Amino acid sequence: MAALNETRNAKHAVAAGIAGQGLLLKTGASGLVLAAAVTDQPCGVSAAESSRNSAGALEDGTAVDATVAVYPMSGIVYVMCEAIAVGDADFGIPLYVGATDGYVSSDDSNSAKQVGTLFEHGEAIAAGDLVPMACIGVGV
Repeated sequence: MAALNETRNAKHAVAAGIAGQGLLLKTGASGLVLAAAVTDQPCGVSAAESSRNSAGALEDGTAVDATVAVYPMSGIVYVMCEAIAVGDADFGIPLYVGATDGYVSSDDSNSAKQVGTLFEHGEAIAAGDLVPMACIGVGV
């Protein structure tokens, strides 16, 4: 039986490659892409950067079969977050798909899809910080 936090490799379709861990990914027509709209339903979180070519550059997923390691939307995962002020970064607040591609946010406007809850407390969160999120799963 596989552990719930085990990653799987998947084909991605992001031209610039996936530049790091903690980015929300969703299913696209040709492979995984960054969750780019607040109403997107992510299927996983990037575990690291995507594959690189022989020159060391991130592979263009629209041109080659580039891959990325993906954590499932279950348990606690570290995700890239938009800024949250110290007084608003309370343990257990809902986290939603953010307006920044692949990020989460505490902003629920525009029918943003909730993907989890913040699993830390008391610290201001700067844009681009990795934060622990308890996932609520897919299709919620």
